[in-house]
Amino acid sequence: MFSSKKILNFRTLFRFLLINLLFAIILNYQYILYTSGSYKFLSIVFVHSALISNTVLIYFIISLPLFLIFLFISNRRIFLITSALFISILQIINFIDTSIYRIFKFHINSMVINLIFTEGTKDSLDLGVKTYITLSFVIISIIVLEFILIKKLYDKLSNKAISKRVIYLTLILSLVVILSDKFIYAIGDLYNRRAVTRYCKVFPLYQPMTIKRFMRKQFGFKIDREDTIKLDKRYTSLNYPKEELEHTYQKEYPNIIWILIDAWRYDMFNEELTPNINEFSNKSMVFTNHYSGGNASRFGVFSLFYGIYGYYWHHFLGDRCSPIFIDELIKLGFDFKIISSRKLTSPEFRKTAFIKIPDYVLDRLPGKKAEERDPILTQTFLNWLDNRDKSKPFFSFLFYNASHRPYSYPDNFERYTPSNKNPNFVTIGKKDIVSLLNSYKNAIYFADFEIGKLLTDLEEKQMLQNTIVIITGDHGEEFYETGFWGHTSSFSQYQTKVPFILHIPDVPHKIITYLTSHNDVVPTMFELLGYTSPSNIYSQGQSVLDGKGHDFVVACGWDDCAIIYKSNTLLFSFESYNLGSFEVRDEQYQLIDNDKEILKLKRADVMHVLNGFREFIK
Repeated sequence: MFSSKKILNFRTLFRFLLINLLFAIILNYQYILYTSGSYKFLSIVFVHSALISNTVLIYFIISLPLFLIFLFISNRRIFLITSALFISILQIINFIDTSIYRIFKFHINSMVINLIFTEGTKDSLDLGVKTYITLSFVIISIIVLEFILIKKLYDKLSNKAISKRVIYLTLILSLVVILSDKFIYAIGDLYNRRAVTRYCKVFPLYQPMTIKRFMRKQFGFKIDREDTIKLDKRYTSLNYPKEELEHTYQKEYPNIIWILIDAWRYDMFNEELTPNINEFSNKSMVFTNHYSGGNASRFGVFSLFYGIYGYYWHHFLGDRCSPIFIDELIKLGFDFKIISSRKLTSPEFRKTAFIKIPDYVLDRLPGKKAEERDPILTQTFLNWLDNRDKSKPFFSFLFYNASHRPYSYPDNFERYTPSNKNPNFVTIGKKDIVSLLNSYKNAIYFADFEIGKLLTDLEEKQMLQNTIVIITGDHGEEFYETGFWGHTSSFSQYQTKVPFILHIPDVPHKIITYLTSHNDVVPTMFELLGYTSPSNIYSQGQSVLDGKGHDFVVACGWDDCAIIYKSNTLLFSFESYNLGSFEVRDEQYQLIDNDKEILKLKRADVMHVLNGFREFIK
């Protein structure tokens, strides 16, 4: 049995948390008010259930340690002070986050925290006296009101019992709302209901629930349901593009072929390892300082097709928004052929880059391994070239997968030894790096062979005279050169820097050393196709042909981003649950201790990137 003081604490804390929960729900309604786009009925049901569900879950997690603490502490003063301060901090953070979201359309993240606590930030982030006065008033008011509230509850109501019916009803209603929220999102995601999926990033710390894998395995459910998607710009929360694009009509348009080698990093392009691509590059433009927009396929391919930061991936996937590049090619009458050695359902490129052209996507090639599928990809494309409608220009995207782990290739391509085609991913470590790296090289060598057949065919058909060809990687691959393995684990040059070869008819071979990015590809294509609109209305890149390059590039992952310079890299999380994730690394990707000093020097660039996170959101 609990002592009488602990019972008083329980009654007071229950009422105190319930009142704060209701207040937080009202405060958090700003997330809905300041999320642009017209709401359908389903949207209204989801965002309101998600608002309540997300706030309840946060308060439930917060309340557990408080209840546990006061099972062992009976002192009235400690109880009142601790509870009031604890919830005051939560409400202050909540208020600041809603204010940030109202202005920037993202939540508190590690870069925001570091900017606030870095000396000199006010030089580029001067909020003004009125802002500081208002913020101070709000903070003081919250603390005072919380202390008054809990003291009143303890003095006036702690002796009054709380009906078990009230407790049970509160718990049951909370559970119903949480389950409703998760169920609505799961079904919305399953059936591609943009009225639901586009709002998954509205609330801080929100965790969506998906059931696609379960439904596919247990019931054979078809999850690639692009046919159910109806695009309606009236309901979008995106401002992409910002304006209609202007275009100068051309009598003839070149064909465009993008060839992507999975996990192809920058130093795996040379005469020995990739002889066919190397020979082709001698007649093309070669960019030696080029970066993907991410350290994983999702974000690398996203930046390639959309020309904007990979941070937007979640927003564009939720909105099922097609890239303006594909939209414009459709308007120009281009034919399409998309062939991938890996399924384009995961990553969800069928729901993003190719959402408007599902009938032109072939991503279920026969064969269990990439060493079987990659040759079929090549031959399928060559057969299509022979039988296509030659009255139309075409765009093709060819995605080779052999070089993605576990690094697949036929035995006769075993050029580098010792190798390991079947690693044990449970016990794998630095001891296996030599054999794994050799297997990776063998897979790259194999991919080069397949691409060589394709390039030879284009040359024999004299198609290179009117075809733009890009050969690049979606991201890199690391083998503990800086302490990491694979990709998605860091933003070192081994995971983000990739080869970039650009063939433009009648443009001679040239080596470009200035800094470029996948974000620059769409602006370059539009320039070559006669578009005259400035690139900043649809992209965060610029044409690689302008001779300028960048001072820095941005690469993103699942919940973090990197601002990459020649001499250092700034890493930060854009998610609220990872506030401590901020690092500065040097040119060798080693941690730098004086990160605050570097952040002071780079704060204008940081603000530019953070502002870029809201650039294409209404």
